[in-house]
Amino acid sequence: MRYSALFPRRAAAAGLLFLAAACGGDEPGEMTAKPSDVDQTTSITPTEKEIASFQAPADSVLTPRQVEAYLKASLLQYDLIRDEAPGLRKQAMAMEQREQKGGVMNGLRNVAAAGNLINDYSQLIVGSYPRASRTLGYNPAEMEWVRERMGEVSAYIMAKPVNDAMVQQAQSMRRMAESYRGQPGFSDEQIAEMIRNADEMEQQAKEQMQTGGSAMRNFQVLRQARPNVTDEMWTTVAFAGATGLMALPASMTSDSDTTAQRQLNEWRQVYTDALANRVTPGMEPEKPETQSTAAES
Repeated sequence: MRYSALFPRRAAAAGLLFLAAACGGDEPGEMTAKPSDVDQTTSITPTEKEIASFQAPADSVLTPRQVEAYLKASLLQYDLIRDEAPGLRKQAMAMEQREQKGGVMNGLRNVAAAGNLINDYSQLIVGSYPRASRTLGYNPAEMEWVRERMGEVSAYIMAKPVNDAMVQQAQSMRRMAESYRGQPGFSDEQIAEMIRNADEMEQQAKEQMQTGGSAMRNFQVLRQARPNVTDEMWTTVAFAGATGLMALPASMTSDSDTTAQRQLNEWRQVYTDALANRVTPGMEPEKPETQSTAAES
């Protein structure tokens, strides 16, 4: 039986190729541990004892200490993935070579190797964050909770411009309606209806901004903890930690594809800069449009 029939080559090797591409290039950071310090025999998920020892706050609001811990744990996680990638890549290449040779025995060996490879890869991606957290002295249960809050903040930041635009549009509609008062063709009932529509639009936008109030409060915590970090950086940090590592490998299709390597390096740079409370080049806050610029446009 051919290996590709049970474990499609391009799909199966995607994540492993990503890991190989992600290797290399150490960057200075405020780390208190290195990949070799991580005990990879520990659980890939929070243990019952760890879960029992963490009580999430009723208001679901982060602390500056948790924000810093999240950034440090994520950086060690990335370094651990870099460090472990060559071994997994070696397994993947061996499977590729056996498949090319063909034969029943090579196919059977790949069936067994495929299971081990999937397990090793999953253990690394899923377990790297909890294990990095333990290594740094943090409770993995607490850090998983922190990562969930960061994901909520990311969604809030991305939705905020839309809601702000709705508020501005509603206010503009209200001013326009008021300007029609006394003009021919506009009755008081029509103007009142326009104002009601504007009020409803503004109320809807404000309610959406208030939904999941902890996300809005945690957004303020991030700004207070790292005032120089931009909204775009926080969005990247939250996305990369919540789903980025799981989604990125699917983009890999060949040894020569450097997309994953570049993406991982970019993400790690953003985390490093956020920890140091500095702006990542290219992610500077947008400058407000001046009157002269607006007039020219």
